[in-house]
Amino acid sequence: MRTCTATRTTIQTTARLVGGGPSPWRWPSATPVRAALAVIERTSRGTLAEIHRVLGLLRSDGDLAEGPVPVPGIADLPELAAPARAAGVEVDLTVREEARLPPALAVSVYRIVQQALTNVVTHAGPTRCSVTVDIDEWAAAIEVVDDGPRHGRPPRAAGGGHGLIGMRERVKLYGGSFSAGFRPDRGFRVTARLPCENGTVT
Repeated sequence: MRTCTATRTTIQTTARLVGGGPSPWRWPSATPVRAALAVIERTSRGTLAEIHRVLGLLRSDGDLAEGPVPVPGIADLPELAAPARAAGVEVDLTVREEARLPPALAVSVYRIVQQALTNVVTHAGPTRCSVTVDIDEWAAAIEVVDDGPRHGRPPRAAGGGHGLIGMRERVKLYGGSFSAGFRPDRGFRVTARLPCENGTVT
């Protein structure tokens, strides 16, 4: 949690330096940079909120008597595309929902898509990206594919950062499968499949 807090603080400081703060060090054409930083900060803020919810449940022995806490789900996926587009990423989002996921699984799908889009903004933007989420009674399948960086921007470094590790761990909790890597031609591809327990989806 300290890492998330420190990361968010660093992002907020950088955003002030980029465009709005009193510092004399500012980047030209800062609007896309600020938009990209906003996407990253939003992801870290969501992660922190989720951690606080879990800690709250642990402290209260899982007692939800105080009322349910709103959590994001499949219906909220379109909201993730808007900030990514503002950061210069052309997002094509397709959601095929043939069944309703349990809330905890729906949150995991949302967070995986959110992190994957954040990675596109951070490492490849501006670029084009397609996001596909297929949900049936047995599993939720996610695919996020980008076309790679434009305008001579160097490609992302090989290896996995905290974002990929976090997505992989979420999938592992459900006994699913996860893959992330460079495409043969150009760009990057992330896929995840999260099975539903015994195929029980409402």
